[in-house]
Amino acid sequence: MSQVKAMAAAGVAALVLSGCAGLAKPPGGRGRALDPRTAGQNYLACLRANHLQVSQRGRVGLQVGQPPDGAMIVFEPTAGIAEGQQIEAKAQGAEVIGAALLYPNHTPGSELTLIENCLGQGVKEPKE
Repeated sequence: MSQVKAMAAAGVAALVLSGCAGLAKPPGGRGRALDPRTAGQNYLACLRANHLQVSQRGRVGLQVGQPPDGAMIVFEPTAGIAEGQQIEAKAQGAEVIGAALLYPNHTPGSELTLIENCLGQGVKEPKE
């Protein structure tokens, strides 16, 4: 009879211990996605500080000046994805600066330099 009691006790203990692992834990993090235009390096603020007319386009884009002549900036999740888009010819005419794809369109050179300087903040050159 003692063997039956020991088996029953072991079964109850296993059941109790397995229940502890099933507790739901809230996911870590902040619970919201970061906006690539303003998170970390605030590109939007930099462009506006340089007196450029900028409007937000969609969830990850910026329009500098008026379309179709003004520059368009599209932010990818990573610099590698932005570079991959260019390599795969999915971003024709775009300049890759970090995770940003800059489509210059007909933007004057002086404005383009300001845009490139803002987008280049915090971008590290790859080591060879």
